[in-house]
Amino acid sequence: MIFNYKFNIDLKKISSHVNSKKIKVLDFGCGNGIWNEDQIKKFQKFSEITLYDKDKNFIKILKNKYKNKRININFSLKSILKKNNYNLIIFSSVIQYFKEKELVDLISLLSPKNKEITIIIMDIPFMPRMYEFLLLPFFNIKRFYFSLKLIFSKKYLVKEYTIYSKKFFTIFKNKFKIKFVKNLHDLPVLRYTVVLNKKKN
Repeated sequence: MIFNYKFNIDLKKISSHVNSKKIKVLDFGCGNGIWNEDQIKKFQKFSEITLYDKDKNFIKILKNKYKNKRININFSLKSILKKNNYNLIIFSSVIQYFKEKELVDLISLLSPKNKEITIIIMDIPFMPRMYEFLLLPFFNIKRFYFSLKLIFSKKYLVKEYTIYSKKFFTIFKNKFKIKFVKNLHDLPVLRYTVVLNKKKN
């Protein structure tokens, strides 16, 4: 129980960055799911939430966790790009596992021309993970214990880890309005959030 960790996404804060009455979400790199079904039932603004991750081991976990019809589990990137009906893309605690070029190409792929779209990238680390790990107990003890469990796993240690400075996101300035906000995850001091709103052509 001490090593269990649960983060609940703040739907109102997320939706405040999207200029739309109905929000169709793509949660890219969803892991084992940050969405709370009770909150989604009460908050009707989110009309559809598509969960995607390249690790297919999460499919069974997500199917057991979510029964709400508005939550769609789709681990086929080809299918997602073909459907292309979302207006909000969320990257939560995941971009550090992408190389810079990979992330740039992915955002380009997910935000086609002539389509208004908001991309919220939250929980972005700006320091090496071992430094962050040493500071975690001072800011979020629950997450520290969760990270303590992860840090000794073989899979965790071999993952590439990219640090993103705020300056990096200027690469998107021609296509997006860029806004940095207080982290919408649960580490407001150690990490940050960036909101990319696609400019109208």
